[in-house]
Amino acid sequence: MSHTHGQSNREIEDHEDPESWATWAIGIGGGLLVITTVAIACGIYYRAATAEASEKNVNIRYEQRDMVRDAQHAVLVESAHWVSHHDENGKEVNRLVLPINDAMNIISGNAK
Repeated sequence: MSHTHGQSNREIEDHEDPESWATWAIGIGGGLLVITTVAIACGIYYRAATAEASEKNVNIRYEQRDMVRDAQHAVLVESAHWVSHHDENGKEVNRLVLPINDAMNIISGNAK
């Protein structure tokens, strides 16, 4: 810093840079505060997301699940049929065939 010769030592000391330890302490403290805030916000978000996923996937009522499964099974039994054919070795192969439209209706929940 440049000073004129007429300034006293007291005026010069008032305009000097702060000590480096104070700057470092504020910088490190601010960084830790930001990291802590982000970590807490992430924790709150993931806790809410996990609770929502648990509510949607784990806590399904068994009766409702069984009713849906039985309805899907009934549609499968109604529209599926067995097809027999011979493979290259002459061996008879049986397959259960389901029309694609019925399969898509079952998956989308639009079962009859």
